[in-house]
Amino acid sequence: MIKAAFFDVDGTLLSFKTHDVPESTRRALAALRERGIKLFVATGRSYKMLPPAVSTGFDGYVTINGQLCFDGGGRFRRQRIDPEGVRIAVEQIRSGLYNALFITEERSYISGKNQRLLEHEREVGISYDQDDPACALDEEIMQMCAFVEPEDEHLVTDANPYVFTARWCDDFCDVMPAGGGKPVGVRAMCERHGIDLSEAIAFGDGGNDISMLRCVGTGIAMGNAREGVTEAADMVTTSVDDDGIWNACRELGLV
Repeated sequence: MIKAAFFDVDGTLLSFKTHDVPESTRRALAALRERGIKLFVATGRSYKMLPPAVSTGFDGYVTINGQLCFDGGGRFRRQRIDPEGVRIAVEQIRSGLYNALFITEERSYISGKNQRLLEHEREVGISYDQDDPACALDEEIMQMCAFVEPEDEHLVTDANPYVFTARWCDDFCDVMPAGGGKPVGVRAMCERHGIDLSEAIAFGDGGNDISMLRCVGTGIAMGNAREGVTEAADMVTTSVDDDGIWNACRELGLV
């Protein structure tokens, strides 16, 4: 029996074409809610980076890839990157190895912008504030996004034992605190609501969703998912722009 459903945001709930939630997805969410299934967002974004279409109407939020979780009862999980790990990253950024997005509970800012970053902003429909990376030394950084090519991702992890990475797209990798990640947040949310992981389904499309899809009873990859995500899923549906969430729910007999 399905009691909970977790949804990634970009490429899963939100279309890259419209930057909105498709109508078929809205209908699927309403149908799940009518069946008494709890609906949770599980995203790499911070809550303040969520558009209005996603920032309301859910029973709880696993944000910043599991580092900050809350529901109607308030915040119940919070994890930061070790300050030494942040210091190592800031040194790499200041030496010119890469640009990075810093994410705190209250704000997000990029260390620098180039053409590649500007193209990424257009793709996801977000314009990042820019600030001195040294600001991160005095803040509680919960996640970074390092704008490095996939083949250069090791530059981040080789030098920094306080973090691990997962890649949502080719533009950047998510840099998270060791011991964190979406599965930790999903597990905490389920425990809080008295739901066994086997009673949960999850939808995702990116590399940072792989471990989440594997940790629940039924992991569902969107048709537009990155290579490797479909292999980790129990089911592959159509793309976000081709009624993917609705079609999966229908196949599962939930709508």
